[in-house]
Amino acid sequence: MLKSPKFWQQKNFLSSFFLPLSYIFHLSYLIYFKIKREIKINTPVLCVGNIVIGGSGKTPIAIKLRKILSKKFSNIFVLTRGYKGLKKGPLIIKKKSTFTEVGDEGILHSHFGTTCMSKNKTLGAVYCEKNKSDLIIMDDGLQSRNVKKQVSLLVVDSEYALGNERIFPAGPLRQSINFSLKLSDAVIIVDNSNNYLKHKVLKDKKIFFAKKIIKIRNLNNHKIFAFCGLGNNKNFLNGLKKLNYDVKKFKGFPDHHIYKTNEIKKIINYAKLNKLSIVCTQKDYLKIPDKLKKDIYVADLDIQIINEKKFFDFLVKKLNSKKN
Repeated sequence: MLKSPKFWQQKNFLSSFFLPLSYIFHLSYLIYFKIKREIKINTPVLCVGNIVIGGSGKTPIAIKLRKILSKKFSNIFVLTRGYKGLKKGPLIIKKKSTFTEVGDEGILHSHFGTTCMSKNKTLGAVYCEKNKSDLIIMDDGLQSRNVKKQVSLLVVDSEYALGNERIFPAGPLRQSINFSLKLSDAVIIVDNSNNYLKHKVLKDKKIFFAKKIIKIRNLNNHKIFAFCGLGNNKNFLNGLKKLNYDVKKFKGFPDHHIYKTNEIKKIINYAKLNKLSIVCTQKDYLKIPDKLKKDIYVADLDIQIINEKKFFDFLVKKLNSKKN
């Protein structure tokens, strides 16, 4: 996963230098969007996407959506492409599946319900339908043209926001803001801390707000060494600090990082020497060698949707209205 350069947060000389390539990148995408055709299946598809390269909270939002919509749908499938997984799929992720086969996000989703991994999202969606899914939640895919989506949600993390609001490689955007909004039925702003996102950039789009809730079970020593490999590592660090955990040491790794034994041993040795508890995310924990897991605490992440009933009613109405 590409690490975000610092200039993606500013409209400076370096960002401007890459603008001609941004125009080419965006034009190429528009051509792809114009000529690529989506197939339509009978099972409704709900897409959870973002606009920036890197993390915005798509996966925890998709997990929350499964929980919320299980009141209405009885056989929900999450569809993921299994980033960095070796298998092509389509396949249903089993208990014996490993992250090297189906990707770390695939394993994480499978802890909460039926999950299909497929490099080809079209084949994956058809496979879900053959297995009698009554709703498919697609983790990522707002920019892709594969299966007709009944509802598309754009997830925006308020801390990273939209960077310098320029398209790759001059900025972190996968496509223009207006084009993303055009493809989206609603926007979910996670941990909103700056209202300009609502008024300046997102204009009159339907907006819902969400908060991240971090819980660390059985943690006695709140002086910690935290580490993670996410699209936005700073989010995890700030989330811990907001809950008054005393983060003495923090180490960030690239998104989807596969941990080596010596990397974890170094963290453990440092923590023991300085009498610190070691904490990481669920996504990181599942990639740690089993023999070293006993020394590490997991920070469970949950999403709280503000006004969840209104959000639920909105989704159900949209899904029902677009079935035909």
